Amino acid sequence: MRNILEIERLKEKIIHHAKSLGFDLIGFSPVKVQDKHVKTYKNWLLKHYEGEMFYMQKADSRLNSTKISPGAKSVIALAVNYYQPQEKLPSGCGRIARYAYGRDYHKIIKKKLKQLEKYIQQIDLKHVFQNVSAVQTRSYVDTGPLLERALAEQAGLGFIGKNSCLISREFGSWVFLSEIIVNIKLHNRNFAEQNFRFCGNCTKCIESCPTKAIIAPGIIDARKCISYLTIENKKPIPKKFTKIIKQTKRIFGCDICQEVCPHNIARQKQTIHSELTSPKIAGDQQNFKKIFSIKTDQQFLNTFAGSPLMRAKRRGLQRNASIRYMKS
Repeated sequence: MRNILEIERLKEKIIHHAKSLGFDLIGFSPVKVQDKHVKTYKNWLLKHYEGEMFYMQKADSRLNSTKISPGAKSVIALAVNYYQPQEKLPSGCGRIARYAYGRDYHKIIKKKLKQLEKYIQQIDLKHVFQNVSAVQTRSYVDTGPLLERALAEQAGLGFIGKNSCLISREFGSWVFLSEIIVNIKLHNRNFAEQNFRFCGNCTKCIESCPTKAIIAPGIIDARKCISYLTIENKKPIPKKFTKIIKQTKRIFGCDICQEVCPHNIARQKQTIHSELTSPKIAGDQQNFKKIFSIKTDQQFLNTFAGSPLMRAKRRGLQRNASIRYMKS
């Protein structure tokens, strides 16, 4: 009993410090993901729904974090609210996804993770865990070989909705996820019990996806997804999707399946994390003429340095913007 109480106190300390660093949600998960997630992920790969995101094929480590961090016992799952309202889209402009409003979140959250890791590594464990002299950690922000939404669900941060996003009680799905793998057992069940897990009969995200990329509840065919097509896809966008993208005016990413979600409509709160929105780099829209006025990669870098738009590069952003001038 004493050991259990000590672990709970340790978890409270970690939660308190994580929140002081700017993390909004914190939970603790086993390193292995549940069978339901394993089945979904493997079937997704079998159908080649990952498109050209070949890094998603690193299956072993995504299903068990000990493959990338030997000795791992738990995963600390964290989330940061990034919701930002958007201005009405003026004529001659294309829409930018909310997550790309300001600076690249990977760098911002990675810095917070390193601070939290340092704090955890300095914790005295001699009264809590036997045969563990020091905490070993490894962290990721959306780039590591982890099934981060599965881990976040197991940690009790929310549930995976029909649009495949992690939907939290506090902020809906407008959250950035990150993880710290640790060599101490902090979870006290196989997975966190959920009392907030429902989409019910709602299918608004499925019905509202203009390219029909949500082919089944929780299953996305990335090859049809506007976010994939405008960011990860480096080839010309298939003609069957260009008319749709022109109509939606989405030139970097897409939030449609999140915007229509009743959970988001009820729970979205403007982020308080100014480091995510200031300085405003891309904002929520970009003028087409401005995009085409960028003649060199260096000019592109000067304009969007530090922004998620760097992922698409000048060629990709101008390819996306050029759809506006294609004949329907």
